[in-house]
Amino acid sequence: MADNRNETPAQTGAAKPEGKKGFFFGWWVVIGGLLTMATCYTAFVNCIPLFQTHIVRDLGITVGQFNTGVSLCTVVAVFASLVIGRLTDRYPARALGAFTIVTSAVALVGLSMIQEVWQLYVLCIIAGMVVVAGTRLLVSVIISNWFTLKRGLAVSIALSGSGVGGVILSPVTSAVIASYGWRTAFVVLAVICLVAALPVTLVAFATRPSDKGLAPYGAGSTEKAKADRSPDAPVTVSVGWAVLRKNAGFWALVFGFVMMGIANGAFITNAVANMTSVTVDGVEVVTGGHSVMWAGAVWSFYLGLVIVAKVSLGAIYDRFGLKVGTALGTIASTAAAVALCFAATDWGPIVACVFFSFATCMGTVAPPVVVAKQYGKKDFGTVTGIVTAFELFGAAIGSVASGLLFDAYLSFVPVWVMMGVASVLMGVALLASIPAARKLVERRRAEGAPELDAEGFEVTAA
Repeated sequence: MADNRNETPAQTGAAKPEGKKGFFFGWWVVIGGLLTMATCYTAFVNCIPLFQTHIVRDLGITVGQFNTGVSLCTVVAVFASLVIGRLTDRYPARALGAFTIVTSAVALVGLSMIQEVWQLYVLCIIAGMVVVAGTRLLVSVIISNWFTLKRGLAVSIALSGSGVGGVILSPVTSAVIASYGWRTAFVVLAVICLVAALPVTLVAFATRPSDKGLAPYGAGSTEKAKADRSPDAPVTVSVGWAVLRKNAGFWALVFGFVMMGIANGAFITNAVANMTSVTVDGVEVVTGGHSVMWAGAVWSFYLGLVIVAKVSLGAIYDRFGLKVGTALGTIASTAAAVALCFAATDWGPIVACVFFSFATCMGTVAPPVVVAKQYGKKDFGTVTGIVTAFELFGAAIGSVASGLLFDAYLSFVPVWVMMGVASVLMGVALLASIPAARKLVERRRAEGAPELDAEGFEVTAA
């Protein structure tokens, strides 16, 4: 798809701003995104750990081999995000979404038939490309194209599907495994992905509002007063990847999200083990000393909170802007790191889950919202893909580094110190990137850079 148009949809009269009456079609896109996250993303991210002990036992492999396969998903997703980000700027969302869902189902059926560890690795590589790059990134980019007003809310509602799916599919998967075996459970998840997500995606997914003869939500003049409630002025001048790759402020933003990834990787990988115990060379190391059932209940509580937290963060960005949202996320992540150090208490793990249910959304909701607010929609898919790739790279670092720190000290406290430091650095970098982005936008305007229409296309002067 070209980077600019001689005539924008608004100029030709083909696109109509949404009215105050009726149901804006973009909300169907949000529903499709939510269902994709609740099924495909959840199946590979929230449900895969439920299969660990069963696959290890039946295939005769080690826990390390199984975890290596899971790690491959993250590593591959780093590179796949760079590719998918560009594809969203060039190919129809309906085709990309359908391919993602069908491939997810095929991979799940493939997992139900594995006999050797190499087959697990191959399917995990496919999952890495599909699950993260083909769900989270694709959904956030497409929805950002559809919304100017309420963009943060729309993105966060769709991404909260991972929490909804985790709450619903985790017990369903556990029940099927207990009654019919893990192979059947994979097939059930594949069917759920196809039935729940594919129909809405085929009907509702469209890359941009102009594909449906519409304008982005809030692009009409009647909505400008509401849009201006956020202190972040919309970026209407062309910036784009060619400019950003040479800008120090952009790389400060990227560094901030790497730090967020480190915090996310450390927490998600170790939070449950921090509540119970870890066996090292046949010797049990008591970390929190709580029962597995108690830890599972707290983790389910955390997944439920994530649903509310994602919607809340998006709404905070919309109403109060980047500085407030970033500051709250930083405080929450740092507070969670402190609470995690008190794993032997009842309150420590619970407080940590309450705070980090909000902080973890900085790694999912924030990238597309922050990129759009700071740099506009020029090359939006490409830029968001790059930011997401680096955030995932940070998550891989956090996961590996946390394991090394625990092995060295036989305690998770050094891990939470690392997480706390990463959280503070995240906040400093992201807050510093905000004024830097504003200066860059003003410089581009002073240089006479092209203006952008509501969908991010350059408007060529007549």
